Amino acid sequence: MPGSAMNFAFLPDLLALMILIVILMLLRKRHPQERADLWLLGLFFTLVEAAAHTFYAANGPPQKILHVIVMDCYLLTGMIFVWASGVYPVSKASRLLYLSLNSLPLLALCTVYGLHLNRGIVFFPCMAAGMVIGVSTSLYLRRSWVAAVLHVCGWMAMGYLIHISDYRSAVYWSLCCVYATAAVNFQRRLPTGSTGRLAIVTGFTIWALCLFLHPWIVQYREYADIASHIWNMQKSLISIGMILVMLEEQVSSNEWLALHDELTGLPNRRLFADRLMMALDRAERTHNRLALIVLDLNGFKRINDTMGHQAGDQVLREVSATLRRGVRASDTLARLGGDEFVIVAADVEPGKSLDHLLETVQRTLDRPIVVEGKPMVLSASVGMAVYPEDAHDSIRLLRVADQRMYASKQRPGVQTAKAVTPLTAAVTDSQMAAVASAQR
Repeated sequence: MPGSAMNFAFLPDLLALMILIVILMLLRKRHPQERADLWLLGLFFTLVEAAAHTFYAANGPPQKILHVIVMDCYLLTGMIFVWASGVYPVSKASRLLYLSLNSLPLLALCTVYGLHLNRGIVFFPCMAAGMVIGVSTSLYLRRSWVAAVLHVCGWMAMGYLIHISDYRSAVYWSLCCVYATAAVNFQRRLPTGSTGRLAIVTGFTIWALCLFLHPWIVQYREYADIASHIWNMQKSLISIGMILVMLEEQVSSNEWLALHDELTGLPNRRLFADRLMMALDRAERTHNRLALIVLDLNGFKRINDTMGHQAGDQVLREVSATLRRGVRASDTLARLGGDEFVIVAADVEPGKSLDHLLETVQRTLDRPIVVEGKPMVLSASVGMAVYPEDAHDSIRLLRVADQRMYASKQRPGVQTAKAVTPLTAAVTDSQMAAVASAQR
């Protein structure tokens, strides 16, 4: 059969791959992310390889140009997925340089093999360059002796295969290593228990095994049909796995948004209520006290009116980040809405003074924040309620804290209109003392 004649047996699998890519593109439009772009790029090279395969001759060796396209697409696809699955503890630029440099000798090997230049004098320089590049980039870019040793072992194995003139096994061994690396990286990176992770890791493992066994399969043509079906199966597995991962991440994102404030990332009113109930149950069991602190920023409305809502959002993000650094890991910091925040301080020992909690909030807000390049110190009205002295249930506890916070806001000397000017004084000592007195 002429090399230009199509092998129609490949068309159904080619069409299925195209459909999966279109579905992934539609999902990527709704949920744009860099990883999805890399996945699509990898699947594009897979599609090019599959299209080139349809023009392979039914019998006899493939044409050189088609063979080069297929072999290079195998490598480029694998390297793109290794990049997309990377978990290296180095910068993005170092990772890109590391993968690019290590791709060059492998690309040279695949190209000379695709051109049927099966001679040791062509393969050995590629192998030597690959070992030098692999070891040096592992030590200087990744700073990993383990990666350097793995490169030496892989290239030495390839050198042995080249030495015995088994060029096909040498090239497919290198490709097997690339896809096995992608499988290991995805196994480490994707969330445990993810169905998409299972499909992706299984697909890349099958892909690596197919490449490893390919030199043996071509010698036993009776297994070629089975191998071809398995080869096409892994492409579908990986594509479906990627779609599942994107859907799972969207579901996880929706669940997170249902319990968190989108602007600040803090727990919202719903999650705060659950955390407060759990903290009260624990306080009742352990006979400890619990402090509920409500704070409301003074003059926040003026920020929105004079500087715009974008500046107001930035203030809320900065304040939430500042408060987050000022509370204990066991405490709960939440945003109830607007400029109102709440802190649940659990496991307070009986008889211990709670003034230090208010002082911590004051010191936290005393730190200047920068909004649109301008330093500011905000003030806040604070109210605190304590379990079990003030109330025994969450509703009454919050009501008492709210009442004390509003009482603090109404006291003379609380600056609401000027609270947004640079370096305005925060909650004064007299205000905090008044709040503490009201709470007693």
